[in-house]
Amino acid sequence: METTLPLKPTAPAAGDALVRRYREFKLIARDPVLLVGLLITGAFMFAFIVFPLARVVYQGFIVPAGQPNEGQFSLEYFQNYVNPTFTLQYWQIFFWTIEMGLGAALGSTLLGFLFAYTMVRCNIPFKRIVHALALVPTISPPFAIAIATLLLFGRTGLITKDILGIQYKPGMNDVYGLDGLIFVQIITFFPVAYLILRSLLERIDPSMEEAALSLGASKWRIFRTITLPLLTPGIAGSFLLMFVESLADLGNPIFIGGNVTVLSTQIWIAINGEFNQQKGAALSLILLLPTLTVFLVQRYWVSRKSYIAVTGKPTGGGAGFVKEPVIRGTFIALTFLVLLLVIALYTGIFLGSITKLWGINYSLDLTHYGTALSRGLKAILDTTFLSGLATPIAGIAGMVIAYLVVRKTFSGKEAVDFASNLGGAVPGTILGIGYIIAFIQAPLVVVVLIYVALAFYLCNAGARELWARALIFFTGTIAGVAINFLGLNAKGRQPLAANPLIAPFADLPQIDLQSWLIALAAILTLLALLSLRFAEPKSRKASVTLLIVMAAYLLSRQFIPEFTSPLVPWGRSIGGNIMPQATASLAAWVNLFFQPPLAILGFTYTILSAFLVSNWKPRVKSVATVLLLTVGAALTFWGETLALVGSPYIILAAYAVRSLPASVRAGIASLQQIDPAIEEASTNLGADAQLTFRQVTLPLILPAFVAGMIFSFARHMTSLSAIIFLSSAKWPILTALIMSEVDQGGISLAAAYSVILILIVLAAIALLYAWAGRAFRTTGIGMTLGAG
Repeated sequence: METTLPLKPTAPAAGDALVRRYREFKLIARDPVLLVGLLITGAFMFAFIVFPLARVVYQGFIVPAGQPNEGQFSLEYFQNYVNPTFTLQYWQIFFWTIEMGLGAALGSTLLGFLFAYTMVRCNIPFKRIVHALALVPTISPPFAIAIATLLLFGRTGLITKDILGIQYKPGMNDVYGLDGLIFVQIITFFPVAYLILRSLLERIDPSMEEAALSLGASKWRIFRTITLPLLTPGIAGSFLLMFVESLADLGNPIFIGGNVTVLSTQIWIAINGEFNQQKGAALSLILLLPTLTVFLVQRYWVSRKSYIAVTGKPTGGGAGFVKEPVIRGTFIALTFLVLLLVIALYTGIFLGSITKLWGINYSLDLTHYGTALSRGLKAILDTTFLSGLATPIAGIAGMVIAYLVVRKTFSGKEAVDFASNLGGAVPGTILGIGYIIAFIQAPLVVVVLIYVALAFYLCNAGARELWARALIFFTGTIAGVAINFLGLNAKGRQPLAANPLIAPFADLPQIDLQSWLIALAAILTLLALLSLRFAEPKSRKASVTLLIVMAAYLLSRQFIPEFTSPLVPWGRSIGGNIMPQATASLAAWVNLFFQPPLAILGFTYTILSAFLVSNWKPRVKSVATVLLLTVGAALTFWGETLALVGSPYIILAAYAVRSLPASVRAGIASLQQIDPAIEEASTNLGADAQLTFRQVTLPLILPAFVAGMIFSFARHMTSLSAIIFLSSAKWPILTALIMSEVDQGGISLAAAYSVILILIVLAAIALLYAWAGRAFRTTGIGMTLGAG
């Protein structure tokens, strides 16, 4: 009798994993929108998050220039945690930091839930007014609450001294210290938690709770077993975000920390007081430990269960209001008490802006607003412009990353999620220093890696065989670099001429920048003409138009300054303080759009070229790809690529990076509540991935998108810790100007700037609500998100 032995399971071959990865990337490549989104967000996060932080980490282990043992590996500042001379001081600062972060995160999340539950379930009167007042703390400068607290409750505060008559003596407990710092940060950050939790509460179907109630469950059991679990993604995300924001905050600890030092201020002192980049970088790594720990715990907890609240099935409707008078009255009373405190704090700021000299002369004086407009109009205009420009960048990037993390399965998904949160997890001072270190000179490693990824994406569209793609890549890259070689002068060619392959070309005539741009535009124009013959008929018009626009945009780089340069002298000729600043800002804005860094332009043209190549006929596709890659390579590697310090583009990047985590977390929390069956039904009915995302997913995540946009713009307008290193005389930033006025004793002028900033952000929020409500009016998705 023949016996068949069971086969032993064999370990997967070493190459199986690579084969699976290759097949996975082939599947991703079939969706051009997904692939482009992954390439763009990946390149952005690598260039403006991973690389600058890596440079800071490197500085933390390397002895800086000008010190003994310069350039050598060192653990000096990590050893201070075990060095008996410093261990008590360093650990005390660390524990203060953790206590501050946990207290602020817990308090902010609880207050956010209080406001969200009251607004959604308790039918609170004056809902729109309450919502608007609840948002005020998050749209003011980061240290505004600290200043207001000192004005009202400080040792010489209006309430503590002038009204209550408290005379502080040495040893008495006052608002300075850890308790006051936690209080200030709770009031500062709780509106963000409120926005996140309210968005989720509005999407929970009340019929589930009504069904549990009809089956005899108590209110507490319903809340504990239904409402609270469905809110888990928002609560966990809110706690994580508040913890990160608290640890990264710089303004509040400086103003109200007193004798309590936290890691963010210790890093600030190390960099700006001691001018020790190695110490600041080492301490930033210590600060990352609790942040990353909370992030990993939160993600593990949320990922263990399902939190679907939007199923696409018919519901019974109903408002779900709390009807018990005691519960409803308690929530409403607590909400109004917190609102009264917020109103009192911001009333202090407003009174400070119209007071001649706070604390000494309380007489009415409105000249501070005139001074603010005459001296700081350019800072107001430029900050608003850059913040508005960075807002859709952060919002769209956040939603794309959230969609990839929640709905797609691919290798490296966890790394994408982690990197998107890293920009907000580190203190802004470290990010600012990282940008200075990374972008003071051309980061060639970043440029090469991003170019290679985008170039291979273009080559994949231009050829099917691997050898053909490689040939196109090297041919187009070498041709682009060769064109750039013609733009070098004799001094620039001398080091390259030592290569025997390049030496014969060292004496070729030099071309200037204008001739170089004309040559690249000529290539694009030639391709536009060839598109009339060789592009696919259905996309011929679009291809020709895009190529002509690309060529014209290159040529405009030389001619735009001829139109913007006269604006500044014209504004000065009018006289006064307003027009010179306004015209200078206008000229700078136009130049920003038409004179971007050539490397960024090269990346953009390479991505657009993939779309163009895909619409060409096969017989000429390879030639067109080589020519387009030549233009992309020439633009990417011309001059000091991505040397961005001093430009507005580094400020835009810092704005987007700092607000990206909020957009991502809001998008993830919203997507986790949407049943994938809704999207699967759309796919089964014949819709492709693009149509499903645009018509089904996007309307459902719109509230989270708007919440992310609101937070992004407010965060940009009020950002300080990272931006203070990047602003310049040509691009002044309002928050840096406010802090400068406070340092110089101009508290009333600083208050006037703060009021102007708050009014600008409130106006922007109103416009965002109006746009979202009008654009998606027919979707049936509630656009309240706080509007009532």
